[in-house]
Amino acid sequence: MAAKKVGQVANTVATIDLVAQTAGVSRATVSRVMNGTARVSPDTERAVRKAIKKHNFTPNMTARRLAGGRSGLVALVLEESSEEFFLNPFWGFVVQGFTSAITDAGMQPVLLIRPKTGSEDSLFASLRIAQVDGLAIFSWHRSVRSFEKLIPPTMAVVFGGDLGGTDKYPYVDVDNVEGGYLATKHLIKQGCKNIITITGDLKLQSGRDRFNGFEHAMSEAGLKIADSHVLHGDYSMAMGEELTRNVLTKKIKFDGIFAGNDLTAVGAINVLLQNGIRVPEDVKVVGFDDSPLASRNLPSLSSIYQPTRELGAEVARSLVSILEGKKVERKTLSVKLVVRDSSKK
Repeated sequence: MAAKKVGQVANTVATIDLVAQTAGVSRATVSRVMNGTARVSPDTERAVRKAIKKHNFTPNMTARRLAGGRSGLVALVLEESSEEFFLNPFWGFVVQGFTSAITDAGMQPVLLIRPKTGSEDSLFASLRIAQVDGLAIFSWHRSVRSFEKLIPPTMAVVFGGDLGGTDKYPYVDVDNVEGGYLATKHLIKQGCKNIITITGDLKLQSGRDRFNGFEHAMSEAGLKIADSHVLHGDYSMAMGEELTRNVLTKKIKFDGIFAGNDLTAVGAINVLLQNGIRVPEDVKVVGFDDSPLASRNLPSLSSIYQPTRELGAEVARSLVSILEGKKVERKTLSVKLVVRDSSKK
C-alpha cells in the first residue's frame, strides 16, 4: 500500500453546500442557477458556476435517494381539462409559485394534469412508481375520501385549497367566503337590488364557499335570493356566456352579477354587450381572481384579488416543511376587492 505523500490533501466530496460556501451564496441560490428557475445577478451566476466547475459538482439523484431514502421529486396534480388549464391564467400563477418554491428548496417539481374522468388507482400507481416524496393536489372534483387509502403513508401531502371531506391532510386556501361576501356587498353598495350569481363549480369547496359569501351579504342586506338568480356555473367563460344568454331569453330582471371567477364574468359581460346592455350603467359585474384578464378587459373588470402565486408557493413550502419533519397547520390567505369600471356608478 503506497504511503500518503506529505502535504497531500484528502479528496473532498462535492456537495451543494460546498458549492454554496465557495460561491458565498445560499443553497437555494445554487439550486436556482442550476435549474434556471429564477433570475440572479450576472456576478452571482458567474460565482456559482465557477464554484460548480472548481468542485466538479453534479447532482446525483440516485445517490441522494440511496442516502436519504428520497427521490427529490414533488408532484403537483391538477384535476382539470386541458382547456381549463391553458385558458385560465389562475393556474399559470399557481404553478409558477409552486415550482419556484420547490426548486428553491433543491427539489424537482412534476406537473400532472389529469381529466376529471380519470382513475384514482392509475394516478396513485403512477406516483408510487415515480417514487415522489411529496404531493400537492389542486382542484379535485370528487370526494377526497375516494383516494385517501391509496396514498402511501410515507408521502407528504398538502392540498391547494380546502378540498372538503377530510381532516387528514393540511391545506393552504384563500378566504373564499370573505371574497364572495365582499363582491356582493360592493354590488349592493353600488345600488344593485336584483343580483344574479353565476357560481363556480359547486363540487369544489371554493365554489361553495364563494356562494356562501354571496348568501351572507344578501341576507345581511335583507335581500331575498330567487332560485332564478342562482346560476350553476363551472368556472368557464363558455358557461358564463351560456347562462347569461339563458337569463336574457327568460327576461329575468337583474342589475348586478357576481361571477365565480374572472373567466365567467368576462363571458357574462360579452353577452350583455352583444345584446345592447351597458356595463356598468345597466348591469354591474364583479368577478373573482383579479387575473390579468380583469385589467385588460373592456370594460375593466372589478374582481376579488387572491394571492395566486403565494398560494402555490405556500403549498410548496408546507410540503418542504413536512419533509423536514415539521408540523404544518392549515393556512388561509387574505383576499381584497379591486374596483374597476365594470361596477362603478
